[in-house]
Amino acid sequence: MIEKSFVIQNEVGLHARPAAKLTQVASNFKSEILLVKDTKTANAKSLLSVLALGIFRDAEFRIRIIGPDELEAMCKITRLIEDDININ
Repeated sequence: MIEKSFVIQNEVGLHARPAAKLTQVASNFKSEILLVKDTKTANAKSLLSVLALGIFRDAEFRIRIIGPDELEAMCKITRLIEDDININ
């Protein structure tokens, strides 16, 4: 299991379009990929689950990945969040 914290810098937060991109990337991996915000957890492969977390600008959340391709998954998701989703 690996876990990493992120803070959303995007002006509108993790809204539908970036959440859909995250879900698409997560769905390419065999590992279980979870988003954790406060006491809530969401399956990163489910768009509705991700949107239900309500991750807005400056919100801190964690990505937790468990499985055979967890390192590759974390690299791809980190790149997506830092290079695409956090663009203002």
